[in-house]
Amino acid sequence: MLEPLGVELTAVEDGAQALAAFRRGGFDLVLMDMQMPVMDGLTATVEIRAYERRTGAEATPILMLTANAMSEHVEASRRAGADGHLTKPLSVAGLTRAVAEALERTTDQVTA
Repeated sequence: MLEPLGVELTAVEDGAQALAAFRRGGFDLVLMDMQMPVMDGLTATVEIRAYERRTGAEATPILMLTANAMSEHVEASRRAGADGHLTKPLSVAGLTRAVAEALERTTDQVTA
């Protein structure tokens, strides 16, 4: 959905690969699936936040993607460190808006 917008994408198959890719660097935003094999998205998000704290890195926006829309799922995403919780199915407009808002918040924090 984001390729037509000129976004450079990195796709991985599980949370462990997501964490490894994040550690290599170069990401402006992470779209994290909540339910993945090997390491779920909540655990991967917790690990990314811990890595950022250990290395002194700025927090990268993380948007959790999931079919789980109940309030406890939204709260679990927030507790893990996600900046947003998007439920599937996603529309192009909704995803684009969420990404733009997350990046705008990051820009606002950097310039403040």
